[in-house]
Amino acid sequence: MELADVLQNIFLFNKNLQVVLKLIREISRLDQNRMENVQRLRSKLSTLNEAIKFLDRDIIQKDSLIKWANQYSKDLESSESELIERFGLDLEQELKKIGMTLSGHYPELKAGFFTIETNFTKKQVTLWYGPKQDALTKCKLVPHDVIKCMEKCRHQLGSSVSENDFLEKLYKAYSRTGEGKIFEKSPIIKVLAEIAFLIQKPIFYSEPKRENYTSYSRADFSFDLFRLHQSKQFVYDNRRLHLVVATRAYTKKRKDFLWVLDDITGKGTTYSHILFQEISA
Repeated sequence: MELADVLQNIFLFNKNLQVVLKLIREISRLDQNRMENVQRLRSKLSTLNEAIKFLDRDIIQKDSLIKWANQYSKDLESSESELIERFGLDLEQELKKIGMTLSGHYPELKAGFFTIETNFTKKQVTLWYGPKQDALTKCKLVPHDVIKCMEKCRHQLGSSVSENDFLEKLYKAYSRTGEGKIFEKSPIIKVLAEIAFLIQKPIFYSEPKRENYTSYSRADFSFDLFRLHQSKQFVYDNRRLHLVVATRAYTKKRKDFLWVLDDITGKGTTYSHILFQEISA
């Protein structure tokens, strides 16, 4: 072997060794707060294992590193399991403080009408309305943050109009769908499109710009219908509101149905049409 080859080998060994040393230092730093850095530590450890392969197989340091890396991998698995278990227990305690209970199994937990979809790899939670009907928001995988997001979403759901005003707007939206003759059932999603326009603030009608538009989602409509149900206000202008339960044919596509909350615990019913029927004298 030529001297140049020897020097090249030494250079490569030293380069790989520096990579290994750098990774070990990074792991040591992150390990000071292991529970917060489990996923980053796992990634660093995987890179370290690959870097170790380039070291000379005969040196004792490599064998020591392999043994250490294997044991550390087991430690991380244990810490990850502890993190998952602790999140559920802490979230349950936080929910009890506001009178709610936690149910379900990872990755999907349930509290009230929320589905809490957990992602421990990304350390992230996705909050859903109902049984994963509509995604509301994302937040950190921290119990206190999850509670704050739930309370914020609950406050923002639905429109700001009273039940009486909403019933009137609902009737107008229903009347504007143009599905056959008036007082026949109308597709609930077409009614949603109409009422989304009717619930806008006055400024939108005088200046219909994007920044003046108030969004109104499926979840908002569902929650407003739930509010109406709770208030037991179903009659407008001598016509009674009826929600038509969706048959199997109408539950295949989201454009044909709407899931509506039945009670605060998260039970709900899927509807396909709305009908205002005249009350007989």
